[in-house]
Amino acid sequence: KQWYQRRVRGKPSRPGANKQQGARFIGLELYKRIKDYLEAHLQTCRDKIMEQDLQDELLLEHYTKQWSDFKFSSRVLNGICQYLNRHWVKRKREEGNKRIYEICDLALVQWNEHMLSPLTSKVTKAVLVLIEKERNGELVNTGLIKTAIKSFVELGLKGVTPENRLKVYAQNFEHHFLAETTCFYTNESSAFLQQNPVPEYLKQAQKRLHEEMERCEKYLHESTRPELEQKCVHVLVEKHLEIFFAEFVNLLDNDKNEDIGRMYELVVRLPAGLQHLKNLLETHIKSIGLKAVLACSRGKETVDPKEYVKALLDVHKKYFDLVCNSFEKNPIFVQALDKACTAFMNKNCVSEATGNTGKSPELLAKYCNLLLKKNSRISAEEDLESVLNSVMVIFKYILEKDVFQKFYRTLLAHRLVNDTSVSHDLEGNMISKLKQECGFEYTSKLQKMYTDTHTSKDLNDRFHEFCSTPVPGFSVMVLSDGSWPYSRPSSEFNVPPELQVYHEKFAQFYDKQHNGRKLSWLYNYSKGELEWSRKPKMTHRFQCTMFQTSILLLFNHRDSYTFDEIHANTSIEHEKLDQFLKQLTSLNVLKSSSQSEGALTGSDTFNLNLDFSSRKIRINLALPLKAETKQETEQAHQSIREDRNLVIQACVVRIMKDRKQLKHSLLLAEVMQQLQNFQPSVPSIKKNIFVLIDKEYIDRVEGENDLYQYRA
Repeated sequence: KQWYQRRVRGKPSRPGANKQQGARFIGLELYKRIKDYLEAHLQTCRDKIMEQDLQDELLLEHYTKQWSDFKFSSRVLNGICQYLNRHWVKRKREEGNKRIYEICDLALVQWNEHMLSPLTSKVTKAVLVLIEKERNGELVNTGLIKTAIKSFVELGLKGVTPENRLKVYAQNFEHHFLAETTCFYTNESSAFLQQNPVPEYLKQAQKRLHEEMERCEKYLHESTRPELEQKCVHVLVEKHLEIFFAEFVNLLDNDKNEDIGRMYELVVRLPAGLQHLKNLLETHIKSIGLKAVLACSRGKETVDPKEYVKALLDVHKKYFDLVCNSFEKNPIFVQALDKACTAFMNKNCVSEATGNTGKSPELLAKYCNLLLKKNSRISAEEDLESVLNSVMVIFKYILEKDVFQKFYRTLLAHRLVNDTSVSHDLEGNMISKLKQECGFEYTSKLQKMYTDTHTSKDLNDRFHEFCSTPVPGFSVMVLSDGSWPYSRPSSEFNVPPELQVYHEKFAQFYDKQHNGRKLSWLYNYSKGELEWSRKPKMTHRFQCTMFQTSILLLFNHRDSYTFDEIHANTSIEHEKLDQFLKQLTSLNVLKSSSQSEGALTGSDTFNLNLDFSSRKIRINLALPLKAETKQETEQAHQSIREDRNLVIQACVVRIMKDRKQLKHSLLLAEVMQQLQNFQPSVPSIKKNIFVLIDKEYIDRVEGENDLYQYRA
């Protein structure tokens, strides 16, 4: 500074070129002297270190102290030389002389050239030794490591690209650090796996990765983190993937969810490894699901819907929790769960035993019936709303949703007609859930059935107001034709005289309310209640079907009837009448003269059992007929097959009407894509295409066997 002031006071006062040249000379001279001083100072410091032959931590202590002092002095010197920086240095750099630096940067350049370069190998080795000691659990002074590494980073010059700015750091430290890290963890991981089980290694690898990421936060530059993580994952995880995959199945078998989570956390960084884990999980879930179904159906002629659905739900819940907790709801593992559940829920030992792939939706519909029916043990024990939500989880995986719709609709009709629903609100909620999952068209008939029950109540209230005299206990449900799974009766039936007057009066009332509508009476779904009073305090109430009611009311007039006489009075079909009379006989309400177990004859006589006794006052005689239930199931499946053919034909016509011409393969693909409620087989689609050709909806193009055209 004194030298600088002497030169300024002694500068020439002549104007013009001499004055400018003097200023340039003073600036150059001052810059050279500062540079020479820095060089001499650093050489002295370096020689002291070299003479003492310092190593490792002692070397770092001396180096970092010298660096801290030098950095502080450089900032002070830079402040003193601000005028030089603003004028002479700036002008030189603008003239293109890139070897002229601001004083602060000049100090860094001199440090790098005269201090760091000769000591690079020693300083880097000392830092790596301390890091290895820290990895081995020894307590080290991380401040020394941080200061030394920071010196490498700060030796980058301002005004250059980020890559070049970190060149000193990368060349002198980062490359060596990554190589040492790879070597250290290669040796450690191999030795650890030989001495410990895989779950323990997972903990160790997870711990080591966490430590390295913390090391980045503490004293490494942020640019090192991606490559450091990649190196560690390659050595600690990728090299041992085969061992991981073999152990993964064992962890699943033993429900080691925490270890599974650790393995996922390690493998998630490797897309190929993650895909393999996903495949292993999918195969495992499918296997467990098939075993669960086999366990609940083994040794049983008929599968209990409750046990079957519970088995499916237990498997899904177990692995859904696993996917949520251990796999953090990763989409590819959610997909694995969905694919596995779809596989074992639709095709398992139950469906194979019956030769019917629609068995799962059938059992699910019957389980819903158990839930929503009065006096159900399930209804009393569990929260129905949450159970119905669980049912919708299974429903999501069902492929043949049309089968579920068919059985659910039939069972819903029975509950509504017989007033056995546990709650009308829950019925509405279930229909809303199905609508949300499959759309309006899927639930349109169910919704209409539900609405009919409410409109029928209002209609009955108006009917009782219409009648001049009270009509106790008489009610009618008016069902929309086409929405309910009921067909009009094919045979005649004689309404008992006791009910005929109400029958005619309601028909008269309805005709006034809805002119032009025609009522068709479904007697086979009607029911009534009869009171049998034999002696005082010995009264029973029989809950009967309409056919049972018509038979028993005959015994108000006579004590004995033959089979032919009962048929003549009721007009019930012989086969049905045979079943009802046998049922009433087995319940001891009637006595039969027939001792044969075969079909009844016209001369067989039936008497009212006057000795009938029961502790119950209200007795249900309207028990379902097993043969009728089996027949209904067979008819339902046959109806489903017929409906599917119509749906496929309608889909083909819709597509061809829009496309006009389409190749066979493309038509098959379009049909399979559009049909969502079931998966049609290729042979069934071909069969219905041929039907449409016969019906002249579509034709083959001449000369093109695989090209169809629409006939307008």
